[in-house]
Amino acid sequence: MPGVAKSALQGDLSMPTEWKAVGEVDNLFVFPVKSLAHVEVENFNTGPFAAETGCMVVDRQFMVVDKKDKLTTSRKFPSMSLIQPEVTQTHLTLKYPGCKEFDVFGDLCKGFDLGPEVGEWLSDVILNDPEGGMRLLYHPKVDSTRPDKPTNEEIAPNMKPGDKPYFADTFAYMMMSQPSIDELNKLLGEEDVDLVVEEKRFRPNIFINGEFPAFAEDEWAFIKVGEVIFRNSRACDRCVFTTVDPFMGDKHPQGEPLKTLRKYRCAEDPAEKKAFGSAPLFGVFLAVEKCGNIKVGDKVCIGKH
Repeated sequence: MPGVAKSALQGDLSMPTEWKAVGEVDNLFVFPVKSLAHVEVENFNTGPFAAETGCMVVDRQFMVVDKKDKLTTSRKFPSMSLIQPEVTQTHLTLKYPGCKEFDVFGDLCKGFDLGPEVGEWLSDVILNDPEGGMRLLYHPKVDSTRPDKPTNEEIAPNMKPGDKPYFADTFAYMMMSQPSIDELNKLLGEEDVDLVVEEKRFRPNIFINGEFPAFAEDEWAFIKVGEVIFRNSRACDRCVFTTVDPFMGDKHPQGEPLKTLRKYRCAEDPAEKKAFGSAPLFGVFLAVEKCGNIKVGDKVCIGKH
């Protein structure tokens, strides 16, 4: 069965001194509330722990937990992906089809728990039970409280201990490309799967396009977007979230495209196979080396060889 022979970056991992353009940014996305719908933006600032589009609008700065303080996501409740957040510098508004919108307002830095009212609204939407015990938590815009990452030269030689996010699963940024999406759609067709996917299903922050092969981004140690420099921390391992339709809020009945990704994009290297198991690799996690602002249309460059 075909797969990814080796996802860990190889060769010279030093910062490039010369760059060449390979494409441009097609779309930028932030996800203010973890596991809820995306917000498409024209630009964002690249903070060390998350994309920032204002003094409060930070990627995955909010998350939903249940009455046992466990993270709640669309993996279990796919309809969460239809809850649309709208964020200003003073308000977070949550909207869901058929429900009255809910405003969260106030001095959020007073605490992590944003109160019972929004918890009841989320419980009603997600569980159909206002007393279900859901709560919305907030991470202040300070240093991430997540622990440093253990180094692993075999799996992620380009990763640093400080490559951590706020409430995102593993890293602050994730990038995907149109050629890789196109190749997945080709594979889905070859497998007789009646499904065409697009980037929103995979929840990238940065979506790029260009005249380069599918999965070429896997091998780029550093990526320059505009004047911002990102470091490729490691490949992105995928889960059941890929089966959630971002427009319908339900899971694919045959578990696609995850099933096809597992056939073609699982690790073959023994150490990586042990680390990632049956999780296929699709997209790359990034960390910021040089902060700044990136925007739709920015050139995407990689190091000259």
